[in-house]
Amino acid sequence: MSIGRLVSCAVVLCIAWRSGAAQDKEVQLTESQQPLVISGFAVGLGSYDRNLAQSNALGSKIAISLFRPWSDQLYLFGQLTTHLEVPDSGPAETRIAIDNLIINWTPAHMSALTLSFGRFDAPVGYERDDEPLNLIPTSSFTFEHARPVKLTGLTARYVLNPRVSVLGLVADGWNVESDNNSGKTGGLKVQVFPTSNAAVAAGVLYGPERDATNGSQRTLLTTDATLQPTSRLIVQAEAHHGMQRNAGTNLDWTAALGQVFWRAGRSIGISVRGESLKDAGGVTTGTPQTLQSLTISPWYFYREAQEGVFSNVEFTTFRLPAFSLRPAVRFDHSTTAFFRAKDGSLRRSNVTALVELVYLF
Repeated sequence: MSIGRLVSCAVVLCIAWRSGAAQDKEVQLTESQQPLVISGFAVGLGSYDRNLAQSNALGSKIAISLFRPWSDQLYLFGQLTTHLEVPDSGPAETRIAIDNLIINWTPAHMSALTLSFGRFDAPVGYERDDEPLNLIPTSSFTFEHARPVKLTGLTARYVLNPRVSVLGLVADGWNVESDNNSGKTGGLKVQVFPTSNAAVAAGVLYGPERDATNGSQRTLLTTDATLQPTSRLIVQAEAHHGMQRNAGTNLDWTAALGQVFWRAGRSIGISVRGESLKDAGGVTTGTPQTLQSLTISPWYFYREAQEGVFSNVEFTTFRLPAFSLRPAVRFDHSTTAFFRAKDGSLRRSNVTALVELVYLF
């Protein structure tokens, strides 16, 4: 979840609690007593991989989120996730992870400034690792290889005016649970809202990302946009260019993806995503190649989620459904043999079919 989403949720949840307390005369709460709000989601998945000639039906993930405001200026947010990992070979493994653990503080006389410390979603792109927040039920190559997903550290966000905000951060390396070297990753992001239905951002990350060394500094230039021209149409895009010096050689990669979601009816929608990741030096994927994918996903959804962290797609008015059934077909291609087949060989293309069930509570 983004830092901006969590700040908005803090306001919404505080207002909802105060309204509910006023209506329920049997519950008496003093000013010092703040509610602990519990929410979460569950994901079921059925899939078929053409190259592996293998199908799976999994209860793949359950996440529990805790939100506790101590005051109008201070709150805690945490999320614990249990998910099932299915490797190419060997038995499936259940993993438990602290997805988010954030203490957020807004100084009393500086409401434009927000400070957050802990483990959080990297403020890069629009794609997230929480299935309800995404409009496509599979992770892109860009999400998996081209940019960080999680960071642990400190962020400071300052709202210059209603249309512009600036975010700076100092954190440990990309996706590490504990720092893998003595250096730190720094970042800067500028978010602009040119209109009420558009959000555009650009930023940079810089720092050492290799284990046990502060050499091979990595730079990532990033930009993303979310547009909602009409209430039924959402357009999202992000692009990244990374550079890293390895053994005296400068290596780089470039990724771009875009997706469209069209709400065709009250309970029906369709999403389409296309992407390309050029990793000429094999820095992020381990193989010099260009990866491309196309994913098509029709939706059936029912009811709207309650107010809270999982309430809407960020920067849009689309309310997340409490229940959604999301089938998808994904076509992958590489310029070199990269996708594992049943006989252990590698192939240049693959097709995956899946059905994802997401339930919010």
